[in-house]
Amino acid sequence: GASWTALFLAAGKNVCVFDISDTARDSVEAYVANAWPTLLEIGLAEDGRRGNLSFTDSPEEAVSDADFVQENVPERLEIKLDLYRRIEPHLKPGCVVASSASGLMVKEMQPGFQDPSNFVLGHPFNPPHLIPLVEIIGNDKTSQDAITAAERFYAEVGKTTIRVKCEVPGH
Repeated sequence: GASWTALFLAAGKNVCVFDISDTARDSVEAYVANAWPTLLEIGLAEDGRRGNLSFTDSPEEAVSDADFVQENVPERLEIKLDLYRRIEPHLKPGCVVASSASGLMVKEMQPGFQDPSNFVLGHPFNPPHLIPLVEIIGNDKTSQDAITAAERFYAEVGKTTIRVKCEVPGH
């Protein structure tokens, strides 16, 4: 969550955060403030380019204007499936939803969507705001446009993508 937020803001992306934690806002803002000098120093951020950060109380509102959704909820399948069912009706056409799951497979998470074609796994190497690698995984239900859009988005935020061509546990 917070490390992705810092990275996206550094790339000039506007970020809307939804988190059920009462302390999420303070935690995210503190993380971004702490990470910002490092992001400037290593060239991932530029003065004057920072995106806007906002917070919302509902996942539906968080995704309603998004072109790309980076989902970071706990790795419990029932939580992810419930979230996907809630947000799908509010997604703009073509919006890619990327899960940063490391222990779940794309095929396990896709049932949360009526149309899983824009769902990918976007798994970062940690910490995401410093290590420039992210795995992208789809399958036969994932559109190639979604894979390409995810690669393009991650490139815009300074990531090098690794396209994993076969789903395997643990990637």
